[in-house]
Amino acid sequence: MLTPEAARAFIQQIIFPTLARAEQLMAEKTILAGGPVAGRIALRFIVEAGSLLEVDRIVSSLPIWPLAETRLTPLVGLDDRRKSVEALLGHLAAT
Repeated sequence: MLTPEAARAFIQQIIFPTLARAEQLMAEKTILAGGPVAGRIALRFIVEAGSLLEVDRIVSSLPIWPLAETRLTPLVGLDDRRKSVEALLGHLAAT
């Protein structure tokens, strides 16, 4: 449990700057959707990036990053998945 002084410092030095950075990334269309999780100190968002390294740079640019647990879930585009499944179906049909 934080003291009131520590809680104020955390909000001013971590929470508000993290929200500002996330808003900046949304304005740049780097974060496509998402936001804070209700009732928790946590964020969930969808990022547009060219590589996992770029995602790492984006996530680590958030002031809360050194204090947060980070989990990334790379997504495959629907069209790419369709092509993959069609290729699998073709392979199965050939056997």
